[in-house]
Amino acid sequence: MAKKLTFKIDFSSEYTLIGISCHLKDYRLTFFLNKKLHLHLSRIDDFIQEGHDKADLNYSVFFYQCLETQNNYCLISNHHSDGKLIPNIGSIDYFLLIENEFPKNRKKELIQEIKTIPNVLTAYELDLSKVKNIHQLLAELELQFIENKNIKKNP
Repeated sequence: MAKKLTFKIDFSSEYTLIGISCHLKDYRLTFFLNKKLHLHLSRIDDFIQEGHDKADLNYSVFFYQCLETQNNYCLISNHHSDGKLIPNIGSIDYFLLIENEFPKNRKKELIQEIKTIPNVLTAYELDLSKVKNIHQLLAELELQFIENKNIKKNP
């Protein structure tokens, strides 16, 4: 009898996902995040997901690669008029995804800083193991980042 091999990837040590609930438009939240957290998030191509009726749903994406800390920051909208990017977390308006290791004490400071932004209702770290289809979403986002880098390098 053949043995069955399974491959499980644990993204929890590689990514930090912070949910942000607020009443701000994406560009306003980005402005405040850049100012408060000393980031340089800038808009890249929208993240496109196929909806229930096979129509494309566009979600705004802002990206920043910090060369000093080797962290990548990505702000992603969770809203589209026809559906949410991650439906089981409907109370969240935006996700701040941080790639690469991020110290626990720095996460707490970062979340506290986000909470001080005007019109931000709350911000908290999400447990990646409890987010449905997060592995597929992270893989698709990674591909989009690679495509955007190639587009910017080859005008």
